[in-house]
Amino acid sequence: MPLRLLVSIIAFVGALSAPSAADHTQGVTPSEAASAVIWFKPTTPASLVDVHYLVSGVPQQNVRMTDRGGTWEKTVGDLSSGTRVEYWFTYEKGGPLYETPRFTYTHNGSGGTGPGTFPVTFTNNTAGRWSDSQIHIMILGMPTPGEWHYLRSDGTLAHIDQSEENAPGHLTKNGRNYADMSFTLAQAPTVTIPSRIEGARMYVSLGSPMYIPISPDNRGWGGPDLANPSDPNQDVHFDWYEFTYAHDAIPFGGNTTQVDMFGFPMTARLQQSAIGYDETVGITLTRDQVRSRYTAAVGSPFRPLVNDHRIVAPRSSPLFRQSEYLKPVIDQVWNHYTANQFTLNRLGVTFTGRVSGGRLQFTRNGAGPYFLNKPTTKDVVECSGALASAGMSTVELELGAEFCAAFNRGVAMNPAAWWGTASGYYPAGVARNDYAGFFHTVGLQGRAYGFAYDDINDQSSVKILPNANPPTRLTIGIGW
Repeated sequence: MPLRLLVSIIAFVGALSAPSAADHTQGVTPSEAASAVIWFKPTTPASLVDVHYLVSGVPQQNVRMTDRGGTWEKTVGDLSSGTRVEYWFTYEKGGPLYETPRFTYTHNGSGGTGPGTFPVTFTNNTAGRWSDSQIHIMILGMPTPGEWHYLRSDGTLAHIDQSEENAPGHLTKNGRNYADMSFTLAQAPTVTIPSRIEGARMYVSLGSPMYIPISPDNRGWGGPDLANPSDPNQDVHFDWYEFTYAHDAIPFGGNTTQVDMFGFPMTARLQQSAIGYDETVGITLTRDQVRSRYTAAVGSPFRPLVNDHRIVAPRSSPLFRQSEYLKPVIDQVWNHYTANQFTLNRLGVTFTGRVSGGRLQFTRNGAGPYFLNKPTTKDVVECSGALASAGMSTVELELGAEFCAAFNRGVAMNPAAWWGTASGYYPAGVARNDYAGFFHTVGLQGRAYGFAYDDINDQSSVKILPNANPPTRLTIGIGW
């Protein structure tokens, strides 16, 4: 008997019933037409996890799973469409071994279609400027936590693999090779999104694919760096949509975004016909209209953010981040709360405090004290540093997010009147994030994601379904 099988059988004998399904999550993700990945993620780190599974016509298999950063995996192959897999787990928790109930999975044979999946359709709204063969789509996400995959045009997922950077058909730019992980609208105007894909980013690029490096351990990838003048994507027209979803576990949520930049107009229509859900976000103006209106609307410090390929967000501009643009209003706010009490009532929570020794000392519903240091312009446009950084408590991060939103929206002096009132945002005569404020004027429903915490008080373009069933359809409109 193989040692691996023997060890698994020994581990299985005498296992206790699982204490609670809340101490783990599990599932099966189709990976290829004839294979799928069984995964198990315990809330408490385990020293071992075994999977036991039954496939029609094959004796029971008992296998030690592979730990991939806290998520244990086993790929099962030789699956045909309609094959039913019964599986369960034995896992270690604090010494004892526990056994889960049994689960079932039916393979669909396509690596990406079946229960819980849904279609995304891309619409070419560029008025002939770009043909379908010039519009490239790259979708990166995690079907299992920590494991990045890209979506092929046939709806199957492939794990990112640095060896593909030198495989036949690879991309090359500036003397460096990159994996070709894109498809064009001519190849697939509609693709199937799998039943689980978390932290996904859908890049759309025009006239060129994206050039994305893969880490040597195949666990990560490098997104475009707009602050790096030698980034291979600097002269590529691109934009993106973000989303996450897990059937029966995580409701679909997605958004267009200008947090880092604006490349060209995109819309996202999310539908779930069973409940009559039909919402569209994004921008329907042409690219030229957006750019000309932006230049006319924003203050002079924000105009240099426009270049030939995009409008760069303040947080993505090294020059803007280093500026003192917001320093006068930050000083004014901090001086005001040195002399006067700060009070914010939001969502049933009351924050109260005063600036002392250069930092805001405050309580949350009477508990504390907690502290916020005085932010800089960089901290505000990035929503980082004094407003969000490692070492801050959850409460400090909570109020830091509120201050980030208030400074960007130009209402930090008026928490009682304006922090929760969208009609008062971006007042004239106050230093604020003109870039973010502008995109709220051109976004459908006044929604935009102009800075990292623009979802405070529900102002962002995020749309989340009220259940964890799949959308009926997601339609991405690509404009110019």
